Amino acid sequence: MAITPKDLTDTIELLAELLPYVRRPSGKAMALLWATLPPRVGEELTHRHLAYASQQYLLDPARAEEMPVHLALLRYLYRLENDAPNFAWGLRQDLGQRMAGHGFQPLPASQADLHAQHGLPDHDGARHEPGGVLANLSVLASLPSVGNGHHLTPAEPTP
Repeated sequence: MAITPKDLTDTIELLAELLPYVRRPSGKAMALLWATLPPRVGEELTHRHLAYASQQYLLDPARAEEMPVHLALLRYLYRLENDAPNFAWGLRQDLGQRMAGHGFQPLPASQADLHAQHGLPDHDGARHEPGGVLANLSVLASLPSVGNGHHLTPAEPTP
């Protein structure tokens, strides 16, 4: 069952009640938080996902206190880019395993750590994801070099 704006509001309000540094957002602020999330977040998450993310957030000794609470919460569910959830990359590949486990499931410090934890071959991880850094930079190899004062087209031979 998909989550609603009320589900996210209730979750954040409960976290604010339990943790002194989490501020309880107003109704208008919560409406804005919900509106900033891609629609797929509400469609693909369930109450069980929110319960798991809340558990991890409460147990995490290094929780991201400087990050807005809704994003810090969603870090435990979505693939990360620069330590923040990247919704376009989808849910974590190991989310089912994590949710089946007990207690705190620390987030890997890097994609290489994630692969080591699960016995997967090591590679550059999320940077190779569609839309990742290396995927976007791979086009640079096909561009002609541009120097100071040079044009993009190859220079004509001089007579």
